[in-house]
Amino acid sequence: MFQKRSRILLAALSTVLVLGTTVGAAIASDPKDQMFGRIRSVYEVVAAWNKDGADVEKYTTGAIKGGLEALGDPYTNYFSDQEYGDFLDSLNGSFSGIGAYLEQDGSYVVIASPIKGTPAEKAGLQSGDRILEANGTPLVGSTTEKAVSLIRGEAGTTVTLKIERPSEKRTFTVTIIRAQISIPEVETKMLDTEVGYLQLASFGDDAVKSFYAGVDALKSQGAKAMVLDLRQNGGGYLNAAVDIASAYVPKGEPVLWEVGKSGKTVTNSSGRLIDLPTVVLVDNGTASASEILAGALQDVGAAPLVGIKTFGKGTVQQILSLSGGGGIKVTVAEYLTAKERHVHHIGLTPDYVVENPKADAERIAPLELKQLMLPNSASLEVLNLQYRLQGLGYHPETSGYFGINTVDAATNFAEENGLSTDPLISEQFVQILNAKVSAHAKEAVQKDLQLEKALELARAKVKN
Repeated sequence: MFQKRSRILLAALSTVLVLGTTVGAAIASDPKDQMFGRIRSVYEVVAAWNKDGADVEKYTTGAIKGGLEALGDPYTNYFSDQEYGDFLDSLNGSFSGIGAYLEQDGSYVVIASPIKGTPAEKAGLQSGDRILEANGTPLVGSTTEKAVSLIRGEAGTTVTLKIERPSEKRTFTVTIIRAQISIPEVETKMLDTEVGYLQLASFGDDAVKSFYAGVDALKSQGAKAMVLDLRQNGGGYLNAAVDIASAYVPKGEPVLWEVGKSGKTVTNSSGRLIDLPTVVLVDNGTASASEILAGALQDVGAAPLVGIKTFGKGTVQQILSLSGGGGIKVTVAEYLTAKERHVHHIGLTPDYVVENPKADAERIAPLELKQLMLPNSASLEVLNLQYRLQGLGYHPETSGYFGINTVDAATNFAEENGLSTDPLISEQFVQILNAKVSAHAKEAVQKDLQLEKALELARAKVKN
């Protein structure tokens, strides 16, 4: 049946090809004229012959987007009027969606960073998550702009995402309610009587003004050193990053180098120094303009970086509005740090590598009592029991064998929680164990070891 049907389809295709007619304008001499002539000819053929005709606006938009995608640069994109407005709004921290910065990583659209307090963060999305589908539409091989067009929407509506999390080797689906996202670019507070904290969320229109105002506010509260938090900062305007780097890089010294069609150029600091010793926090969501700032400070020795390796987005885009409507974002250069280090696909390695604790999904998932677990037995269920007891500070074997150490650990847990030890592993035992494991994991994940290390270094700067 399958073979016969295939022959019929092929025969029909052959008939179409045989009946085809040569169409098109006269051959032009200029290669560009030839190219545009071919595009017009294809449109005229589709408009004349396709059973549904051809919408010239859709055809033009598709031709432009397809041509840009063919360049192989995921950061060069065309925007319709609506998309262009949405893109500019997002740069300035105001849009309706789930609240996550997206980046292109090969053929994948990935989450560079979820924004604090947004639906994306509350849904548990993480940096590095790959978005495979949005509302059933495949996104592998697509652009971030297509992903944004599907994920954004009116506040209160939902979007269902299929996510691949390489770090955990699993794929899952999550439905998120969209909300109006408004991101304050700068937040400040005092960590103690002498060390201030300034979180820079993005590099939008108000970033520079807000940064210097935040620094002044911290100084007025007695800050003698500062922790600058660039974690989950997905970037923004290049000029904003340069202006903020000028708070640390002496006047006239390089902030970054750009390598483009016209060669290599340097951008120097304006020297707007703030005289506030600083430690910088970075992570795998620190990308683009925030890497420019962090790289400049690291290169001139103005501030150590604490955290984990940054995202590695080291190209510069120019945003241009088009006379016919919409806009285009074009990659115009690769940037290098002040000491001419490459960042693209490499990232920045912190001076102090500090990992924040992450919950091991397999070891904190609720344990199920599928069968009796008795001393001297061995099974995967026993191993899962042992991992959870170990995580709570007990000392069982971790071999899957229910030995004497596991008996002692389980007995101590039962007695400390007022449980009977006959049987030792009961339904009530498992219920309380699951609750304790969940609470312990939540408390552990909430510990910000990166901030603790940055505070330690900042305090040392005050003493020095």
